[in-house]
Amino acid sequence: MIELTAGEGKYRIRLRVLGTDGNGLVVFLTGGEKPHLGGVSLAAIPRADSAELSHCDTWDVTLPGHKDKELARNIARQICLATSEPVSVNAGIHIDNASKEDIMSLNRLAEEITEKFIKQYKEFKKEI
Repeated sequence: MIELTAGEGKYRIRLRVLGTDGNGLVVFLTGGEKPHLGGVSLAAIPRADSAELSHCDTWDVTLPGHKDKELARNIARQICLATSEPVSVNAGIHIDNASKEDIMSLNRLAEEITEKFIKQYKEFKKEI
């Protein structure tokens, strides 16, 4: 398992990734004041014979009242495209009465931590 954190206080987020030896990645992205499960996204490269599909397809599920699936989808697509592996992202980040700036800060941190993971994962894959 790979675990990374970013930010401080109410902006602290955690990215945990479980691998399946090249057959997919399970990602948990949580943080803020109330880490939880709010949305899930599954991303996969389509089969070679599915030319009509996008380069990376996604399927999303959200709990009522949550918007975490948007972030989950973005992170799942980013990791899927970078690794060519199926990716499941389970996301739940919450700050009470979050402002637009709070949300933008959390999204930036999520992007940074995802990029850091991708770089680390690619280095790991080169070594094996």
